[in-house]
Amino acid sequence: MGWKFTSDRPVYIQIEHHIKNDIISGLYKGEQQIPSVRQLAVEAGVNPNTVQRALSELESEGILVSETTSGRFVTSDEKILSKLRIDE
Repeated sequence: MGWKFTSDRPVYIQIEHHIKNDIISGLYKGEQQIPSVRQLAVEAGVNPNTVQRALSELESEGILVSETTSGRFVTSDEKILSKLRIDE
């Protein structure tokens, strides 16, 4: 994918924005599993801790839901997804 980062915002915030855009565009749909921290880190060319921080932020916003043994999934809550589409 070749992610491009700028110096105007922290990288983890740019990763959050990238994932939000992927959800809005339909790349990731409600209840769909997203790639692992490690996969996203390799794809983005960043430290896994940076990706972890971005995903944790998305979880705190309710956009992602963590399943202990299965990974992270896009929420199925249509209210949250609608708000995401409006806000972004």
